[in-house]
Amino acid sequence: MNEVRKLLESRYRGLHARIEQMLVASEARFNEQAQQSPSEFLLEHTRHTAAIAHTLALRERVDPLRPVLVALFHDAGKFHGGEYHKDDVPEEEHAARLAAPLLEEWSVERVEIEAVTAALRALYDDRLGIAPASRIVQDADRLDKLGALGVASFFTKATLRGRGLVDALAHTLSRELTYALAAPRSMLTESGRTLAREQSAKTVAFFDDLLTDLENSGIAAFERRTLVVEGEFRNRDGERVVKMEVTVVTPRACPECEGEIGIAHRVERGVKCETLKTRLACESCDYAREISFCLPVFA
Repeated sequence: MNEVRKLLESRYRGLHARIEQMLVASEARFNEQAQQSPSEFLLEHTRHTAAIAHTLALRERVDPLRPVLVALFHDAGKFHGGEYHKDDVPEEEHAARLAAPLLEEWSVERVEIEAVTAALRALYDDRLGIAPASRIVQDADRLDKLGALGVASFFTKATLRGRGLVDALAHTLSRELTYALAAPRSMLTESGRTLAREQSAKTVAFFDDLLTDLENSGIAAFERRTLVVEGEFRNRDGERVVKMEVTVVTPRACPECEGEIGIAHRVERGVKCETLKTRLACESCDYAREISFCLPVFA
C-alpha cells in the first residue's frame, strides 16, 4: 500500500478508492465520446502528483493530508461533461464542485472541505491568492512533467492523441521545454525548487539529445529558438514581471520548400492564464503552423 493510500485509509477509509473510481470513469467517458482507445493516463498522473505532493509536504513540514486531497482532485474536472475543456469554466472549478459533495459523504469537516476547494480553485488561476496546499500541489504537478516521469508522460500523451514522434515534437515540445527551463523559477516551495533544478536539467538534456539524433539520422531537423515576451505579467504573489523568455521549437527549414521560417507571436488572456500564441510561417511558400500554450507562472 503506497503512502498516499495509507494516509487516506487511516483517516477516511474507502475515500481513496472512491476518488480513483471517479477519475477512471471520467476518462472512460471522455474516451468513449472522443472514440479513443481506453486509457488510464489521468489516474496515473494523479497518483504521481499525489505521491510527489506527499513527499513535498513532509519536506516542508506540513501535514500532508490537505495537499494530498487537493492533488487527488486537481484534475477531476478535466473531462467535465465527457469533453476536454468543454466550457469557459476552469477545470479546477469543476474539480472543486466534484470534491465538495464527495468529501461531505465521507464526513470530512466543513472547514477542511472549504480549505480543499479553495486550494483547488486557486491552483492555476493567477488572479486568486494561493493557499499553502496549492503551492505544494502546483509544484508536484509541475515536477511530474519533468525528468524521466515527464518524458514518459510526454510520449504517453502523444500516443493517446494519435501523434507520431516528429508530429508530437512539432506540436508540443515548445511548451514542454519552456516549462522545463522555467521550472526552477516556477516552484513555490523550497523543496520544489531543489527537485526542479535537477529534473529540469535532465528533461532539457534528453530532448536536446533526441533532436540531435533525429537530425543526424536524417529524420527531421528542428532548432530551439528563444523569444522574449514582454507584457504586464504577475507572479503568484502579485509582483510584477515585465518580460520572460520562452522556447519555440521550429523546423530548421520549411518542410515544404526549405525556405526560412519566420516567427510572430502575441499574448492573449485565457480562462485562467496568459496564453502565448505563436505563428510559424515560411517566408517563401504558404506553409504555416500555430502553437499556443499558457505562459509559465513564476514564484
